[in-house]
Amino acid sequence: MKKILLTASTAALLCGCGGPNYSITGNAGLEPGDSVFLIGSGRTELAAGIVCADSTIRLKGRVAEPEIARLADQERIPVGTAVIFLEPGEIRTVPTDDRRVYAVSGTPLNDRKREFDERMADFDRKFRELPLDAPADSLYADYNKLVPESIEANLDNLFGAYLFSVYEFDGNDIAAAKTRLKQFPAAVQAHPILQRIAEKVAATENTEIGKPYMDLTLPDAAGEPVALSGIVGKGRWVLLDFWATWCGPCCREIPHLREAYAACKSKGLEIYGVSLDNDAAKWRTFVADNDMPWINVLGVNADKRSDAAAMYGISSIPANFLISPEGIIVARDLRGENIKARLEEAMR
Repeated sequence: MKKILLTASTAALLCGCGGPNYSITGNAGLEPGDSVFLIGSGRTELAAGIVCADSTIRLKGRVAEPEIARLADQERIPVGTAVIFLEPGEIRTVPTDDRRVYAVSGTPLNDRKREFDERMADFDRKFRELPLDAPADSLYADYNKLVPESIEANLDNLFGAYLFSVYEFDGNDIAAAKTRLKQFPAAVQAHPILQRIAEKVAATENTEIGKPYMDLTLPDAAGEPVALSGIVGKGRWVLLDFWATWCGPCCREIPHLREAYAACKSKGLEIYGVSLDNDAAKWRTFVADNDMPWINVLGVNADKRSDAAAMYGISSIPANFLISPEGIIVARDLRGENIKARLEEAMR
């Protein structure tokens, strides 16, 4: 039987503060001899090994505080959709009917997650079996209580934070999100999963209509930095537009942006287009080939992250903000044929 192999760096990390305090054993639907990785937040590799001859995995590690992780295959692609709560104890993975999906149990948070998943699956089964003409008000009422009640029962732990981030927070109801965040104790609020939500909430509040714009400096196609502050003011209106070449809805907006730019440029309009493309060469070619005569900059860093998108609370694209000559956000999310009309109305 093949044994688990840890990389030297991983072994050093795990042994730096004592021996392992958690283990993961079981089956995750991988083939014998395959590499298996345990990936934490930020794509951090926590452990690595080889799937045993009997298709089981055996990983060990150490955590100071509970953490969320996933198993990944030799291409570093997550296996299935299951998450693992890393915490002291013996964690078990169990295959389901779908060989690429597994359930997790064995420690308190993982057991709570599995119980929640089973209840969700039970609701799904009941909805599917419900006759079309049968009343469903009571079933919907019970279903709608499951997530908030589960969060409230787990405000003191990472599972509650996970439920909030995955099932309740939608990025829209900021007031409700702020209320929920305050219910978690400070130690849980400090976890990255809630820190990201807090940052999103703050960014959304900072980009509400009536708030001043926030400056950006990003490279254009030639690699030259272009500051948004160098464009805002001076009698100009600026449409700050977030988009990407891989975004179909974004590309469908380009003809409308082109029409609006042609009609309003002489009246003081400029467009500052921020691309969220990872492939800079593809972005440069696309801009050159698609008649986009306004300012185009790349908003993705070398590490494939976008500080610009985070600053403006962007969770989906296309997204845009109209900034007045005074530097105030006066409109957002202009779309389609209404872009030109909305711009002309604002610029009167």
